[in-house]
Amino acid sequence: MGMRYLRRTSNVLLMVRFYQLVFALLFLSLSTFGQSRSAINAFQKAQDAFRSGEESKGWKYLEKSMKKGEGAYYQPFIYAGDLSFQKGQYVQSINYYDQAIEISPVSTIYLKKSMACKYSNQWDLGIESLRQYLTNARFVGQRRKEAEQMLLDLIFTKDSYKRFTSDTFNYNIQKLSFSTEQLEYFPTISGGDDHLVYTHRHILGTKPSDENLFEGALDGITESGEPLGGYLNSSLNEGASSVSADGQFMVLTVCNRQGGAGSCDLYYSHWNSDFGWERPEPLPGEINTGRWESQPSLGPDGRTIYFVRGRNSKSKDKDIFLSVKDSEGNWSKGTKLPANINSPASESCPFIHFDGLTLYFLSERSPSLGASDFFKSVRVNDTTWSKPVNMGFPLNSYGEEFSLVIDKSGTFGYLSSERGSALVTKQQSMYALDLYRFDLPEHLQPEKRFNYDLLVVDSITEKPIGSARVQLYNDNGVQFFAGESHKNSGIVRLMSDGSFIRITAYKKGYMPYSSRISTTVMTARPMHGQEFAARIKMTPIEIGKSFCLRNVLFDLDKSSLLPESEKELKSLLITLTDNPNLKATIIGHTDNQGSRKYNQALSEARAQAVLNWLVDHGIKALRLSFEGRGMDEPVAENETEWGRGLNRRTEVQLR
Repeated sequence: MGMRYLRRTSNVLLMVRFYQLVFALLFLSLSTFGQSRSAINAFQKAQDAFRSGEESKGWKYLEKSMKKGEGAYYQPFIYAGDLSFQKGQYVQSINYYDQAIEISPVSTIYLKKSMACKYSNQWDLGIESLRQYLTNARFVGQRRKEAEQMLLDLIFTKDSYKRFTSDTFNYNIQKLSFSTEQLEYFPTISGGDDHLVYTHRHILGTKPSDENLFEGALDGITESGEPLGGYLNSSLNEGASSVSADGQFMVLTVCNRQGGAGSCDLYYSHWNSDFGWERPEPLPGEINTGRWESQPSLGPDGRTIYFVRGRNSKSKDKDIFLSVKDSEGNWSKGTKLPANINSPASESCPFIHFDGLTLYFLSERSPSLGASDFFKSVRVNDTTWSKPVNMGFPLNSYGEEFSLVIDKSGTFGYLSSERGSALVTKQQSMYALDLYRFDLPEHLQPEKRFNYDLLVVDSITEKPIGSARVQLYNDNGVQFFAGESHKNSGIVRLMSDGSFIRITAYKKGYMPYSSRISTTVMTARPMHGQEFAARIKMTPIEIGKSFCLRNVLFDLDKSSLLPESEKELKSLLITLTDNPNLKATIIGHTDNQGSRKYNQALSEARAQAVLNWLVDHGIKALRLSFEGRGMDEPVAENETEWGRGLNRRTEVQLR
């Protein structure tokens, strides 16, 4: 946010870079030896007229200067080319640049011409002009490196545009009905599918006002959004938010707030059904520093936040970080994502999809189409990300993009951009920062996942249990959700890749819950009272009752605990810690693979390993005992791997 970092217009930015690269052409300082004095005078009058806003008069003197120059005075042609470029008249600007080159092939004119060719889709001519510029120009070092990169970008743009025009996929980019002439940006998908939360900034004359969070209905007819209800917005800057899947929790950026750690910090708010969003508070922990923290994206696990950190909102050192919430609810300072995500250029606007794997973000790196482009990367493991892919036309434009989010389904999304009504941004699009909906082709979609709702209930009363701590893992032990059931409905919303899910749940006063389910037998997300995908039935603590820990895992044919078992053992540890009068017997069970004697010994050794872990973590040994029951008490058939997996379990009996 600080969202002063938003630049007014992308073409202006490109031109600034353009002129920085070549030190500009200072028209009046160029040699005028041998030129017609009347041509020079007319050119000076033309510049004076344009500066005073007399455009018609300016063009009159400019044409006079061209004519009087008698084919030897090229400055007015360059000036006319620049004026045409700024108006979006790219073909006309090329014509003026060509006339200037005929008089004197100054290297920088080729650079200007290449830019006009890019914006008029004359790729080969633009590439030829840029190569001519590199051949003629007398510079080395960083300036040459930047010019060579411009050539690579132009070649990439040509290829990207050709792929776009030959593709039959319809991106169906539509400006949202509530996107106005004001600034609207940083969209975020709320808990439901019928509204979009976004940052709104009103323009007063030529000066933007403070930023606030708005909400717009996605009905296609709503003409304006409304400020979010509650106590989020103030006379300062609030924006760049991320909302949890259940719509009950928000992380947002707050700037210039008294007592803040830096110019912009990350805050949180809870939804209150009585009045709306509660007053935002700083995220606890070390995530906020004296630097600039902004643009959060809340992970679907509820315990991770991707965000941007830099010296300030205008600095070029902005990078994407990942913060993790600990068991006490505090957020870590954040770890910088690896170098293939954070390039030497500036990165911003991260969005982690609901699959927890696919990251979309904005970067000023090359190759690029405009000043900043959208990229996509997929998390391979906890420390490795795939090579980012430029998302190409038309999601990226010649202009400057700002932020993008993808719906849970992965098939469509929303973005904010300065592109105006066309693919090519025009100079007059200043402040035309709008919201768009688009469809997403398959190669840019996240991994295929499925939406499910789990319902946490009391096993006796069947009533929902709110604020139960729920953790979900895939069969590889990778956690993809860690959060709480909705405080009122008991619902847990999740996404899965369609394989198996390991579930652990804890609520004070209840036995720890543990299960392994297949999503192939789960129903889709319920609508209007349909059955939930699965029910997490938690049993109140009662002496003499027992429960199973199905996600306590061991090495094959061994009693050594696997690292992923610790997550579930901690639930048992918390239960025994919260209930100091409870005692427990740990009972090991196996499948029927091997002899009865072998399985009996293995079950005893595994039960003892669990007991030892609890003792090592502070539970007195006098409260614990263990036994093994081998293969004698199966709960499923042993003919399938699924059944054998259910039989391999750790039982805990309370006493």
